[in-house]
Amino acid sequence: MRHQSSRSSSHVLSCLLLGGSVLSLALVTACGADPADGSPVGTMTSSVSDAGGSGTGGSGTGDPTGGSGTGDPAGGSGTGDPTGTCGMSGAIVERSYSPKLFAAGADPSRDAECSGVLNPERGVFRFTDLRSLDSLSHLRGEGYTLIYGKVLIDDYRTRDIDQNLIDQLDASFAAARSAGLKVLPRFYYSTDIGVADAPLSRVLSHIDQLKPVIEANADVIAVLHPGFVGAWGEWHSSTNDLTSPASRKQIFDALLEALPSDRMTLARRPSHKLEAYGGPLTEETAFSGAPLSRVGHLNDCFLMGDDDAGTYQLPGEKEYAATDSAFTPVGGETCGPNPPRSQCGSALDELSLHHWSFINTDYHTDVVDGWRSEGCFETIACRLGYRFVVTGHASPEQVARGQSLSLRLRLFNDGYARAYNPRPVYLVLQQGEARHVVQVDADPRRWAPGAESELCLAAQVPADLPPGDYQLGLWLPDGSERLRDDPRYAIQLSSGVTWDGASGVNLLDATVRVVE
Repeated sequence: MRHQSSRSSSHVLSCLLLGGSVLSLALVTACGADPADGSPVGTMTSSVSDAGGSGTGGSGTGDPTGGSGTGDPAGGSGTGDPTGTCGMSGAIVERSYSPKLFAAGADPSRDAECSGVLNPERGVFRFTDLRSLDSLSHLRGEGYTLIYGKVLIDDYRTRDIDQNLIDQLDASFAAARSAGLKVLPRFYYSTDIGVADAPLSRVLSHIDQLKPVIEANADVIAVLHPGFVGAWGEWHSSTNDLTSPASRKQIFDALLEALPSDRMTLARRPSHKLEAYGGPLTEETAFSGAPLSRVGHLNDCFLMGDDDAGTYQLPGEKEYAATDSAFTPVGGETCGPNPPRSQCGSALDELSLHHWSFINTDYHTDVVDGWRSEGCFETIACRLGYRFVVTGHASPEQVARGQSLSLRLRLFNDGYARAYNPRPVYLVLQQGEARHVVQVDADPRRWAPGAESELCLAAQVPADLPPGDYQLGLWLPDGSERLRDDPRYAIQLSSGVTWDGASGVNLLDATVRVVE
């Protein structure tokens, strides 16, 4: 990621780089809502189990409004839903939808379900400088939820990080938070090939010194670029032998240690990750918190030459990336026109193959402008990352207070990739301004691209819930307490729902009558 005027030729970069499932969930929930609470959500606690696994009956989850909460030891291990009823009896209301899906050959790219949806941690991004940040207030209006955050620290090459830099970073992260954005930060020393980076000992000490500011602002860090090494922090052209396998491993380990355990970094070449941690990932090893599961892929010369300017050089390296990237964030930028490979046909195929979540529109503008003129830019912008579409749901017409309420929901991920950071999922019962929610054991990171996930969500209706009609909905807020109630950071489902932009809740065309 460089300034536009400082790109090196692709053949030089190529030489320099040579160095060195579908889920079925049975959810049993005990609830206790307080509609008089001033919070937009009532309090509920839950005990949940996964019908596809060993079950977690009795573990319970805490109060989503911040209380302690206790689990329901009667939650049980879960037995699945072999009949497809999701535990429902009596009259059932079903809805089925036939949304436009890219995966089915349709093109909703210019429809409101694409152009009107602005979701976090995915999509196109803009270049910014976190040490000299311009206004960010206009970016969401232009379709951005992500920024790349350059942090050039060449003035710290021979000294420790000081409070001045920490204050600059805190202010920039706060500005991103205020603007409803997330950041892809990159720290580096070298501004060109031949310009010095820093010795390994200095790099490791800097990462350790930056750990507090990274942890304090992890809520708005989507993914941390590896940075630090070589020209532009792109892990080539190091003047301090930082591209050796031993040095790379130490830097990877330090970056993962500096990040909260639920955040990831990236590898500039797939072989860098393979050498450090093995892999590729599988459904079983993904999202485990182990180092292998916390390193994604960075491609800063997408579609250049036959090997993306040296990104893929070893036998099997590209195949490793395609397999591993099914479970990690992938992003970067193009670095110059390379027709026909850089044109729409190849771009669409490879973005899908490698599960891209985000791409830079500031570089290379010739490639991006080509996508616009060929007519595929809107498709790319819509499909980057996840795109969750409701294809159907079923719920009972009525339920008695104190009894179990079930919702069977089908979601299709029509994007290129999965969600990669954890976030909770809540079942919502809404009546006017009163909203009651319960967290359920569903993990959006498991909703794979090109696949439909069927969820069976069940919540015990509080015995003191006022009788009446309640609209059902889903709420997928940010996983951090600081951003949880900011609707700009909630996931909007792309169709089959009514989006409540004030609360971040996806309201379903499903109403249940609560009776005595």
